[in-house]
Amino acid sequence: MNVDLSIIIVAYGIREVLEECLTALQASTDRLNKEVIYVDNGSQDDSVAMVREKFPEVIVIESPVNLGFTRANNLAYPEAKGQYVLMLNADAFVFPETLQKSYEFMEQHPDCGVMGARLVGRDGKLQPSARYFPTPWRIFLTRLGWDHPKIPFLKGIDDMQRDHHQVLECDWVPGCYLVTRKSIVDSLGFFLRHDFFMYFDDADICLRIKRQGWKVLYCPIEVIHLGGANSAKVSQVTEKGRQIAKLNTESEFIYFRQNYHLLYLLWDMLLIVAYAKLRTFKKVLTFRKTPSFQEIWQPVGSAYRILRDTHFGQRPLH
Repeated sequence: MNVDLSIIIVAYGIREVLEECLTALQASTDRLNKEVIYVDNGSQDDSVAMVREKFPEVIVIESPVNLGFTRANNLAYPEAKGQYVLMLNADAFVFPETLQKSYEFMEQHPDCGVMGARLVGRDGKLQPSARYFPTPWRIFLTRLGWDHPKIPFLKGIDDMQRDHHQVLECDWVPGCYLVTRKSIVDSLGFFLRHDFFMYFDDADICLRIKRQGWKVLYCPIEVIHLGGANSAKVSQVTEKGRQIAKLNTESEFIYFRQNYHLLYLLWDMLLIVAYAKLRTFKKVLTFRKTPSFQEIWQPVGSAYRILRDTHFGQRPLH
């Protein structure tokens, strides 16, 4: 029997959240022939035992170590048999009609290579869901809080003022709920770029698929997304959460170098320095005690080391 939808979930030590995610999938009212593939990313709790006991239909893949989000997804992808593949975060919970509507949307839009959903918190508040590709300038504007979607020169990564109750064509959609066609990914040769430990993988796959002539579409089908559950777990076992920022910077550099060119990457580094200078200038003018000069410039030193150690974005560190 053909599989309509393969759902890939990766989690690291978030048993309760994972159980809620799988329970929501189990309550789906869809009429699809689907499979759920769970990759346990080296959890030290009883996540695997819980899945096998309560959700025996789920295919379980165990990694003895934390491979990172992207590599763990790549571990599951070769096992996927569906016409469509859904990359679903463990902290994203579908509604009973979500999967069926997603499948129908892809069937009705044959030019759609990637589909994303309307992401909301438990409070119903809209989260960034239909995004513009990151560039050094857009990231810089977002850090400063100067982005303004209605002014082209000041357009950042998100435009929350757009009408998110209708279908939108966009650059990329978050990987917490990302549907694509398996035939497209197979033609690209790989699923997620293996160089990423986490972050920028969703923008990267959307960029690669768009470059093949496919559309990336946002569909106003709601999905609850808690946000940061896996990241928060990682931050608890690293140097007071700084590792998260380092992983983000590493993926940022790799994304720009692999998809664009060296000058793009150097521009990004230059704007990281410019951001620190502006923060320093503001601190001096306002006589503020916090943040300290060390806190302002620590990310710059970290970025320089990452730039050097990744050979200017050409190889991963993790």
